[in-house]
Amino acid sequence: MSISRLTFTLLIAIAVGATVGSAHGQALIGTPGAAGWQSWSVDDILCGEELNGNNALDLCIPYSGSSGTPAPYWNTEFGSSRPNDEGYASEKNVGFCLTSTGDCQGIGSALIAPGPLKFWASTAFVPGNGNLGTGGARDNKVYFRNSGRQTSTGFRWNSYRATLVLQNSAVPCGINAFGWFETNSTGTAIGNMHELFSGTGEPRYQCNLTPAPVGSNVTFTPTQYFGYYYSDVSEPTQVLDPVTGNYVDGDHGCYAYTLFTLNEPRCTAAGQNVGGTNFDTNGDHDFVVFSTNPGSSHATYWIAGEDPTDCTNQDGDCNLTLVKVSPVGGSN
Repeated sequence: MSISRLTFTLLIAIAVGATVGSAHGQALIGTPGAAGWQSWSVDDILCGEELNGNNALDLCIPYSGSSGTPAPYWNTEFGSSRPNDEGYASEKNVGFCLTSTGDCQGIGSALIAPGPLKFWASTAFVPGNGNLGTGGARDNKVYFRNSGRQTSTGFRWNSYRATLVLQNSAVPCGINAFGWFETNSTGTAIGNMHELFSGTGEPRYQCNLTPAPVGSNVTFTPTQYFGYYYSDVSEPTQVLDPVTGNYVDGDHGCYAYTLFTLNEPRCTAAGQNVGGTNFDTNGDHDFVVFSTNPGSSHATYWIAGEDPTDCTNQDGDCNLTLVKVSPVGGSN
C-alpha cells in the first residue's frame, strides 16, 4: 500500500472465474436482451487534463467539461465534473488500472494488469475513434449461476478463488469490505451475505478493523445463484432510532450489489429521505464485470466495485475495488 501527500491508498480487489455450461461453470446472467460482452481499447478511455491544464494524459480522450455521457458507463475519471484535477491521485479510471496506463500506473500494477478485457453491458459500445464513444450502458441486473458437477461421491457445487487485486481510496481508513450474496433464480432478492475481504469497518474513518491486504486469496463455494457486493464504509446506512424517532448511522456502510436496483438507498443517486428536508444521497455505487475469456470452460472474471462518478463531491473517498475470481482447478 502506498500513501501520497494527498492521502490516497491503493490496494487491489476482485475478479471472478466463470464458465458457462462447463465442468467448472459459473455463468453470468444479465437482463434479457442485454448486448453482452463488449470490446474496448485504451484509445477509448476518457481522461481529465494535466495539472497545467494544457496537455491531456497520453492514450486517452481529453476531458472537455461540456457534454456527453460517459461511454462505456465506467469510462470517466472520478470527479469528472471538475477539470484540471489530474493531480488528485485517488481518482482512478478502471480502464487505466486494467491496462497499467494513464492515471493508474506503477505500484506493481503492470505486473498483474490483464489488458483491455471485454466488459458486460446492456447496450452495444461503439468506439468514437478518438472521440467519446456511445453506448456501453450499465446492466442493472447481473448475477451468476453455479452449475455444479457430478463427482464420484455425488453432486458438488463448484468452488472459486477470489484474489484481492486493487483497493483504491483517498482515505487510508476508508477501505471497503467485499463479498458474495445468495439470490434466487430470477435475481430479485438479496439473501445471506458472505464477506470475502474485510474493510476498515464502522464508525467510518476510524480503522476499527484491519482490512484484508492486497494479494489476499480466498476460496469460496457459492450457492446455485449468487452475486457480489461491497460495503462502502464512508456511507453508513441510515436506520430509524425507535427512541428518538430520528435517523442515525447504522452498523455498516451502505451495500452496493451487482443487482444494482437492490442497492441500499444511500448507495444510489436517488438517496433516501431521512426525515424532514434531510435527503441523504451519495451517488450511484455500482459494479463492472470484465472477463479474461468469456465463454471459455475456465473463464476468469474481474469484478470492479466503483464509487460514484463525481466521488469527490458525492462520496469523498473515491473507492475503486478490483477482484479476480477464477475456477478452482482451472486456468485463466
